[in-house]
Amino acid sequence: MNPAPPARSPSDLTAEAAFKDWVRRLVKGAAELEALEAGQIDAVMDAATGSAILLPGAQAALQGSSRLVLSALDALPGEVCVLDSAGTVVMTNKAWRAFVVARAGAGLGVSEGANFLAACRNAGAPERVHAEAVAAGLREVLAGRRKLFRCEYVCQFPGGHCAFTLTIAGIAQDGAVHAVVTRENVTERKRARLARGSGRAKTSRIAAVARAGTPNRLLASLPAKEYERLLAGLELVKLSYGDVLYEPGEQMRYAYFPSDCLVSLLTVVEGHRALEVGLVGREGMVGSRLALGITVSPVRALVQATGMAVRIKSARFLQEFRRSPALQRAAFRFTDALTMQVTQTAACNRFHVVEARLARWLLMTRERLLSGEFHLTHEFLADMLGVRRAGVTAAASALQRQKLIRYQRGIITILDQQGLELAACSCYRHLQVMGLEAAT
Repeated sequence: MNPAPPARSPSDLTAEAAFKDWVRRLVKGAAELEALEAGQIDAVMDAATGSAILLPGAQAALQGSSRLVLSALDALPGEVCVLDSAGTVVMTNKAWRAFVVARAGAGLGVSEGANFLAACRNAGAPERVHAEAVAAGLREVLAGRRKLFRCEYVCQFPGGHCAFTLTIAGIAQDGAVHAVVTRENVTERKRARLARGSGRAKTSRIAAVARAGTPNRLLASLPAKEYERLLAGLELVKLSYGDVLYEPGEQMRYAYFPSDCLVSLLTVVEGHRALEVGLVGREGMVGSRLALGITVSPVRALVQATGMAVRIKSARFLQEFRRSPALQRAAFRFTDALTMQVTQTAACNRFHVVEARLARWLLMTRERLLSGEFHLTHEFLADMLGVRRAGVTAAASALQRQKLIRYQRGIITILDQQGLELAACSCYRHLQVMGLEAAT
């Protein structure tokens, strides 16, 4: 039996870390480091002195360090993978590899060498909404715009639905941002929570809401206890393109919290002509005037993009609203943001050209759908922007000539988001801050 290796002192570990940092300064880039670890490099040039440094000790130290990192990752019970700046999986731990084998690649089970973003794009219909949300969060992390992204991911396996918490953290490496993805199976935890509910109907309703997909930001901002209390009154619904939720003067029987759908708020003139004054997606709620004690809608609420939402009866919403300070704050904050959006949109429609308004509107739509491709007709866009169909055609053609969008058979695809932001009017930045940030 081989004796156990002696314990390494803190000074040894500090020295090794300093040595690795020194070697990284000498050897630039991940490819060179991989070659160094494999024993394919015998020496490196010190840029400061110009002298060659032999590296048999460096190779052994780096190889030993790599084995230590891999052993540590394999010892973790959670599933972990590491992505490079392009989203390619460069390292996985034992638990992640076991998941890939057991699930045959489903549930974003991506093997080493495969691209995580490509797996999100190619996800099947039952989990596409979740995969798009994950891909959007990963791009934000890799671009350095956020350090951490966390979401719940639900997918369908032969044994039923499974829920996972996916966390993506950015790390700086070789002058670029890489990402560490961890996945935790929370299915049993959710089932145990649901089992504490009273009655089979209530449990079924909460379970359906838990599988709704991309979370609504306003609901997600609530403390866990108040959110769970509200869940008992929520109902999962599919909202389809063209559905009318309210007409002007109608009682608002439900409040809606979009998940991955989009609802336009239209002011109707002379009974039929309409102009969009507001846009509501995953950041808020449709029927926010209930928080002001007003139960009659002043606008037409028209579903612009098909997707899922949860709804609650107005009476039940008001009941929970009165007893929940957190819900009051969230609803008031969103109502204020929506009021400012209506005001800014009115000024935008009066003072800005159609092309800039269309660019602004497409960007707002993309933020709420987490997708750069959506179905829109000329007639619908004309109502949204308050112009004739010929004006929409001219504006869309101008953006298409600049290769900012592609518009074919009613499908608009955003090709260059940064370019589209430059083409948009200044209202976009104001509306962006007042909209998606309102519920956070």
